[in-house]
Amino acid sequence: MRFTVKAKLASAFGAVILLFMVAGAVSYMKLSDMASTAESMVLRAKRMEKAAEVEKIIWQQVRAEKNGILGTEHQAEEFAANAAKLRDDATKIKDEVYTLASEGGKKLLDNFASAYARMNAYQEETIRLAKTDKAKATERSMGDGRKVVADATEAMGAYVANTKRQMAEQAVQSQEDSHRAQLVLIVLVVVSLIVAAIGAVWISINISRSLAKAVGLADAVAIGDLSHKIDNVANDEIGDLVKSLNAMTANLNATAAVANEIAHGNLTVEAKPLSDKDTLGLALERMVEKLRQIVSEALTAAQNVSAGSQELSASAEQLSQGATEQASSAEEASSSMEEMASNVKQNADNASQTEKISAQSAKDAEASGAAVGRAVNAMQTIAEKITIVQEIARQTDLLALNAAVEAARAGEHGKGFAVVASEVRKLAERSQAAAAEIGTLSTETVKVAQEAGNMLSKLVPDIKRTAELVEEITAACREQDVGSAQINQAIQQLDKVGQQNASASEQVSSTSEELASQAEQLQSTIAYFRIEQGGKGQSAPIDRAVNQLRAKAATMAAVERPAKKPAAKPARALKAAGGGGFAFDMNDGEDDRDADFQR
Repeated sequence: MRFTVKAKLASAFGAVILLFMVAGAVSYMKLSDMASTAESMVLRAKRMEKAAEVEKIIWQQVRAEKNGILGTEHQAEEFAANAAKLRDDATKIKDEVYTLASEGGKKLLDNFASAYARMNAYQEETIRLAKTDKAKATERSMGDGRKVVADATEAMGAYVANTKRQMAEQAVQSQEDSHRAQLVLIVLVVVSLIVAAIGAVWISINISRSLAKAVGLADAVAIGDLSHKIDNVANDEIGDLVKSLNAMTANLNATAAVANEIAHGNLTVEAKPLSDKDTLGLALERMVEKLRQIVSEALTAAQNVSAGSQELSASAEQLSQGATEQASSAEEASSSMEEMASNVKQNADNASQTEKISAQSAKDAEASGAAVGRAVNAMQTIAEKITIVQEIARQTDLLALNAAVEAARAGEHGKGFAVVASEVRKLAERSQAAAAEIGTLSTETVKVAQEAGNMLSKLVPDIKRTAELVEEITAACREQDVGSAQINQAIQQLDKVGQQNASASEQVSSTSEELASQAEQLQSTIAYFRIEQGGKGQSAPIDRAVNQLRAKAATMAAVERPAKKPAAKPARALKAAGGGGFAFDMNDGEDDRDADFQR
């Protein structure tokens, strides 16, 4: 039978709940009994209260009887009516108590009813007698009247005593029932707690032990230890968890075995995922497929490397021969270019000196033109100032004339002033004449200076144009010098490149041999992995390729490079000796190869 954790918990809590339900039922029954007892006691208390009222009415009747005997006839009638009313009230109350009384109580009430009836009959007779003979009525009331009243009160007292006895017995019984109920409840609660504690301890121990085993297995798997397994599995939910953990460990062991085979180079294993959601199995399957593809591609690449190394070796041999021929031609061209570069440099130096002289002449002509311009401006200024002097002389002449007129008016007293005015007038006239002559000369000088300035102005552009032409010639010579230097540098670079190519061809040959060796090593490394299509037979072509490359490299290393020619003599010595060289045509301008050279 499968006793699950749910069933265990339900059983334990069900037992505890059942015990508490029993305790509740017992409590309910006992409380109902106590409520019934309390209700019965309340009814008995009401009956006792009613009985007390009846006794009170009896004594009120006795008082009404006494008052009727002692009062007037009219008062006797009133007391008689009051007594009758009291009797009706007592009878009514007695009937109410009778309906609530027990069997024993009803018997006692019957006795009271008989005694009370006798008392009422005797009392009515006494009140009627009091109307005619008060003395006999008094005697009757004080004699047998007391006895019948005592009988009635004793009968009611017996009923009250019986009721009090029943209430006391019922109180004792209720107290005993309460003690028994408390004892039963305490026993039920203690039993419930014991059952709950035992169930809790049993369930907790059962669950904790199983979970401890599951946690131990999970911790072992978490650190990669797949050697653990849990036996004696319980038949519950925790047992299902342990079974799942055991299955997970077994699956991980299978996956680890596949990975171990792959680590040993066996790529023929099949990694089968447990389901579409098996992330590790799917990843392992993709890894195996990818490794097979990579190993297959690596084998193909090794074959391609072998073939490529053969082609590389042949190309390196051709490159070495071409580099040797190129180096020899470049050295011959370099010696011829050095002579031409010397001639171009000399022309550039001469043109540069001519350019400097022309530039200085243009600057001097400009300076002369500027000086003539300033002279013309100065002459114009002098002419303006002379005009001012002429105006001053004219004004002075007018003032002298005015002074002579005033002196003539003054008569004898103005003679001295007239002489001075006359002399001042003469000086003014002489100053005016001299200023006119200077003005004429200044005007002619300005004209001559303007003509000289115009001539210099026409001469300066011609000098500038000459300087510009000389500058262009100088620039052309410099460009020729730079171009020849660049050509010479390019030829030297070509020579250097040729030498480098020859060296590189040897290095390429060595590299091709190393490449073949690496291909062989790659083949042997890939041979570690085993796939379905064997690759042992493919190593023979690579071995042959390695042997051929090593033979070619040994042949190329034995070829000596040509000796470098001695440096060329200076250009002037070659020219004097009538040396030849190469004729370079540099009049076609720039081409697309000029950008490769540094200016």
